[in-house]
Amino acid sequence: MTAEPIAAVPLPATDTALTAALRRALKPGSTVALGDGVGQLRCTQDGTSIGAALSAAAADVGDIRLVLGWLPSAPSEFDPEAFSEVVALMPGWGVRKTLRSRRARFVPTSLAGIPALLNGALRPDVLLTRLVRRDGQLRFGTEVSWQHELISAGTPVLAVLDTAAPAADAVRDIDPARVQVVGHADEGPLVVPQRPPEPLHHELAEQVCRLVPAGARLQYGPGQLGTALLARLGVPVRIDTGLLTDAVVELDRRGMLIGDPTATYLIGSELLYDWADARPILRGIEYTHDLTRLSRGAPFVAVNTAIEIDRAGQVNVEGVQDKVVGGIGGHPDFCAGARMSRHGLSIIAVPRAFDGRSPLVDRLSRPASTPAHDVDVVVTETGYADLRGADWELRRRLLDGLFA
Repeated sequence: MTAEPIAAVPLPATDTALTAALRRALKPGSTVALGDGVGQLRCTQDGTSIGAALSAAAADVGDIRLVLGWLPSAPSEFDPEAFSEVVALMPGWGVRKTLRSRRARFVPTSLAGIPALLNGALRPDVLLTRLVRRDGQLRFGTEVSWQHELISAGTPVLAVLDTAAPAADAVRDIDPARVQVVGHADEGPLVVPQRPPEPLHHELAEQVCRLVPAGARLQYGPGQLGTALLARLGVPVRIDTGLLTDAVVELDRRGMLIGDPTATYLIGSELLYDWADARPILRGIEYTHDLTRLSRGAPFVAVNTAIEIDRAGQVNVEGVQDKVVGGIGGHPDFCAGARMSRHGLSIIAVPRAFDGRSPLVDRLSRPASTPAHDVDVVVTETGYADLRGADWELRRRLLDGLFA
């Protein structure tokens, strides 16, 4: 496909025009990647379903492979049976229903590995995504993820322009000649409510705060523990993370945020989206999850959790046995970066028990997401075990004592 400059594309946001543009862009054997994050495409300004239009075009053309990234909600009116194959790079979240299809599968990869996959074995022929226009420029809104890497590699872009989305990207060199506008939207990003922390999360956060030095670069995960951690921090930090949540706004209001955060996705409410608008926050995964960058500079402290941790310190974050809760994500990337950082720290924070069971197990029920040697400290609500410098036997004794 030859991409048309944005100013030369007269297509209105109608079902016919959108589906026609997709048919022109695709041919049998093509791979299409769908933009991810809270900016995932839902419908155009007149209510046309993106999922339905893409599925219809794929069914008409035939033999189309679809690649999905991290989706916080299920794509609406989307038919996985219309594709020859649907490949998910992050299970859980919004792709659980899709993965029930016989056409769908997920690839076990960390986020750091996605750019290489999308420039190799899973290279797309087309990217269908949401963009915004600011100051005459095309911009990403609430995520950059792996998308800018594709554009830089020459992947043609079919874009829906959103007039209601923020523009929080630090990457501002999208070539309009590579973009064809196939519709417009005014719905803005998905609002993902943040659950307030419970007392247990505050107790965990209090233990973690003892280990975070002033001026550190801090990575935290989305969820109640991350919210509690940012609420309780008593020292100023830089935020260098994957998913940026509402909690950073209050951190900034308390004067504990140094500079602008670095992340590749936003996820939260209008509070976060309004605060992040026009700030140079979002960068591609090839930057945010780069081990060399993470391990250099100011101490990097990564705070993550686990579904299971064995007595050697290996971590499983995907699920329990056959039940998949989430993907590998950036867990091993950030743990490795923090472990390699001078004066940094790779922290796994878990309650001593949840749902009536201990996360400490003799054997992981799924493959290890993060190796034991990339875990420095394990924290519970009652204390922590420092595994640095410990041999395998001592690690076992320290972890047994922590969860006793």
